[in-house]
Amino acid sequence: MPEEEKEKDKERVEAEASAEAEAASRAELEELKMKLAAAEEKAADYLAQLKRLKADFINYRRRVEREHAELTEYANARLLKELLPVLDNLERALAAGEDAPAEALRQGVAQVTRQFLEVLAKEGVTPLDPGLGQPFDPERQEALLREEGGAEVVVAELQRGYRYKEKVLRPTLVKVGPAPKGQDENKEPAGNEATAEEGATSGNGEVEKHV
Repeated sequence: MPEEEKEKDKERVEAEASAEAEAASRAELEELKMKLAAAEEKAADYLAQLKRLKADFINYRRRVEREHAELTEYANARLLKELLPVLDNLERALAAGEDAPAEALRQGVAQVTRQFLEVLAKEGVTPLDPGLGQPFDPERQEALLREEGGAEVVVAELQRGYRYKEKVLRPTLVKVGPAPKGQDENKEPAGNEATAEEGATSGNGEVEKHV
């Protein structure tokens, strides 16, 4: 009998242990289900937030693009409005030129040119230094004419170049040639500069005296 009771006690202990393990497993499973549900809920919340952020970003980008377009349009309108008085004065000069002497017409055109350059300067557009007598600079100059010789320097400005703020808007068209050796030779390119400036294709002969 003692052996049978021991066997029964053993079976009872094992059954209780198995029941406890099964209960623990069920509790652990329920806990895992709860954690999974919480994680899924959190993931769904994150996804909803992400969708809202994406929609907000799209709206923000569209608003910025629209404001940028409006700003550009307004800036263009402002610049055009500033150019209208220049056009008015040019039309007056043309109208007065029919009966006015050549010198008066020249002075009128020079005045309009100065006004136009003032408008450009307000917008950050300024003429480039032609760099006469200095080595040719391909970053801000373009050699239209070239004389064969030794070291090349700029000997004449053929068309004025301009800078927009810190960026070259249009390079200067120049003539390059050998560097002058004597003092008399140094003076000679200056005469060529005046001729080149007066005969430049842009017609800036008078302008260069006032810039």
